[in-house]
Amino acid sequence: MNNSNSVKKNLPRMTKHVILIFVALILPINIFIQMGIQHNLQKVSAYEIFNHLEKIIERNKEDIIKSKEEISQRCIRSAEIVAYFVENDPTTLTDINKTRELAKRLELDEIHYFDKNGRIFFGTHPEYYGLSFNSGKQLKFFLPMLSDKNLKLCQDITPNTAESKRMSYAAVWTNDKSKIIQIGIKPRTLLREIEAKSLKNIFETFPFDMKGFLHIYDKTSKTIIASTAERLVGFKFFDNVSKVKGHEFHYFFEGKRYNVYTKEYGNYILIKTYFSIYTIERALVSSMIFLFYLSLGSILIITLINRYLRREITNNLDYIVRGLRKLEDGNLENIDFKTGIVEFDELLFYINQLQKSIRLSWGKLSNIIDKGKISIGIYEYNSFYKKYFVNERLLEILGLDIAEYNKIPHQRFAKRIKSAIVKAEHKLENAGDHIYRYVVNDTVKYLRVEKVKDDQSITYYITDVSMWYDRINILTNRSSVDSHTGLLNRFGFNQHMKELFKKPEKIGYGVMIFLDADLLKKINDAYGHQFGDEYLNKIANILKNISSRPSICARVGGDEFLLFIYGSSLEELEKDISKLKSKRGEPFVVKDGKCVETVEFSLGFAYYPFDNLDYTILVNMADESMYQEKRARKLTKFEK
Repeated sequence: MNNSNSVKKNLPRMTKHVILIFVALILPINIFIQMGIQHNLQKVSAYEIFNHLEKIIERNKEDIIKSKEEISQRCIRSAEIVAYFVENDPTTLTDINKTRELAKRLELDEIHYFDKNGRIFFGTHPEYYGLSFNSGKQLKFFLPMLSDKNLKLCQDITPNTAESKRMSYAAVWTNDKSKIIQIGIKPRTLLREIEAKSLKNIFETFPFDMKGFLHIYDKTSKTIIASTAERLVGFKFFDNVSKVKGHEFHYFFEGKRYNVYTKEYGNYILIKTYFSIYTIERALVSSMIFLFYLSLGSILIITLINRYLRREITNNLDYIVRGLRKLEDGNLENIDFKTGIVEFDELLFYINQLQKSIRLSWGKLSNIIDKGKISIGIYEYNSFYKKYFVNERLLEILGLDIAEYNKIPHQRFAKRIKSAIVKAEHKLENAGDHIYRYVVNDTVKYLRVEKVKDDQSITYYITDVSMWYDRINILTNRSSVDSHTGLLNRFGFNQHMKELFKKPEKIGYGVMIFLDADLLKKINDAYGHQFGDEYLNKIANILKNISSRPSICARVGGDEFLLFIYGSSLEELEKDISKLKSKRGEPFVVKDGKCVETVEFSLGFAYYPFDNLDYTILVNMADESMYQEKRARKLTKFEK
């Protein structure tokens, strides 16, 4: 034998040479690639941080705007409530204790009464008496109210005229237009929120990056106004850069070189810096790790090649491959030969056991499905082994001939089944999630068809769901209705509203009404829950019949109802609201010819599209409005 042509000797030698050449070529390329990867990772990381920072800033702005709007609405409502009390109890205008008690109840810091000329004549703070709308910038905000008596104004947080305290003020005219009611609230929660969501505080809670720094640069002041490095706040960053091209550049600062990434954001520039040396270090470390594993892998490969060649594995592997090729023909019989090598013989043993397990598993699965009560049909085609599998239940479900299946070649019949499945899958009308309407022998069936595909096979699972399909539809409809009143429940209301708001052209003008039954607990306690149910039904009938226009009505809680009327003019909608209000006080319980209980409820409403275009927000606004009315009704009752 010629040793010079020995694979055992030449292959390890050639492998060593190839590996050395490969390392010499790949190492510098890897260093270059790793530096590019590190730069790209820094860039991606920087812009992810920028996007995250922008979202935080925008979200904080939105939260503050929303909070300011809520404060404004509260101030206006509080001023209107004070006006209501003043009109119903004129002594409030001369009794400072009553005015202060009213401010305490409404959680207000100040209440001022202005005459029609805009001068304070009474209020919780005597030191402000005599001030007018011309007394300082804060009070001048309300000067337009003297010329337009329909104005209701709420001022943003502003230092007040007398003490420069940061306050929110709102003012409204009384109904007789004889005086102006002004209330003042120190929005402590809002002020804390504004402070907490300032750029400085954002950076105090922002994760610190040991590899660099994050800054916000103000274009107007040309300074850094916020930074993870607090010492750099106020630093004129770009004044120290002679030429800045684009949004990525290198920059020397305090003797260190930085990779700098920037992004413009309104009047700001977001800046992220990384130490340049970090990129080089990471590239070198990564390359050294790569070289180590490459060398280790090379030694291991050469060792394995020598070992396996010495044990002459080639022939034994060839024997095993020839045995496994039988699987291509669908033959799952045992491989019947010995290699004389323990490991290979053990491998053959487990291969044979695996084939046996497959044979038994298919048999058991087929028997369970075909003989049991599980109506599942299975069709599988394995492209690697060119093998088909079909269970008898599939033939039954699709209405195919089982007798014919036993007479013709299995593969040819399986192709016919596949054609039937594909045809059904594409031509049946979709009746749900993977559920199809299928007609066989003039019988309608509902089938769930699912297709699973992997690297080797395509499998169809077909389930006959006809038994429960109609029942599910019936239960779905029932789940949308309140069993006591026959109205929609919360789930049904949301489903109907979602469908309606997909077609806003059908709505036109609409009003969302939130109703709360005031006396339900009292009636339940006094007369029993049967009367309570009748009370709820009474209110439900009022809501159902209150308008001739299109509406969606629901009971969404124990004593809470929602009604959305739409497709009409604003005048007609307001008539419906007035009609609904007129139902309050109707008799409910009558004894000895006398009415002892009446229908009472609190209302809140919001208009579409004026108040909002989102029905969920309209519901919240109507709920809040209802709460304010309920509170006012309780206060009125208390005063009486």
